[in-house]
Amino acid sequence: MPVLVILVAGVLEMGRGYAFGVATSDAARDAARYVAGKTSTTNGPGLTAMCSLITSDLASTTSNISCPTQVNHAPPFVAGTDYTKPVAGQAVVAVYCGTSVDCTGSVSTLYQSEVDVYVYYGFSDLNILGGGITITGSSRATTSW
Repeated sequence: MPVLVILVAGVLEMGRGYAFGVATSDAARDAARYVAGKTSTTNGPGLTAMCSLITSDLASTTSNISCPTQVNHAPPFVAGTDYTKPVAGQAVVAVYCGTSVDCTGSVSTLYQSEVDVYVYYGFSDLNILGGGITITGSSRATTSW
């Protein structure tokens, strides 16, 4: 009986982790698409607008969101160097905007520039899977401006 309880608890924790993984991937994908797009007034909506989109995407997952951290090099990003490792229940967003500052631009040289968005979530399980785990969602988009 105790083995069955541990097995069921492990399956439930894996399901929770998968749900958080889907949420972080969806938020990263939405943010990359959004920040790479052209708005009616600017070339790229900028990091503040992107952060608002991520916050609304992750509203059902967490309200503790630290965003964005702009990284000045292409991925991979290193925890502790490029972004702060998330604590349990926190999401941290790291963004690479290519040669653009703040993921906005006005010159045609930024056309087809790479934008990478990473969302890191501190998942706290019931210590069945080893404690605190960082779940990562990422997406790359190409600017249309």
